[in-house]
Amino acid sequence: MNKWISNVGGLLGGYALLKAPVAGSFLNGLDPLIDGVGLTTVVVFAGALIYSGVRDWFKG
Repeated sequence: MNKWISNVGGLLGGYALLKAPVAGSFLNGLDPLIDGVGLTTVVVFAGALIYSGVRDWFKG
C-alpha cells in the first residue's frame, strides 16, 4: 500500500511540474527543462503503477 501511495505522489508531482506557470518569472528560461523533467516523471511513475498493478494481478 505504501508503494502505491508513493507512486501516485510521484505521478501528481510530475503533473504539477507540467502545469507549473513559469511564464513571466525568473524561471522562464528553464521552462523546457521543467517540462522535460515533468514529462519524464509522469511516464516513469505511470509505468511503475502499471507494472505494480500487473505484477500484483498475476501474483494473487
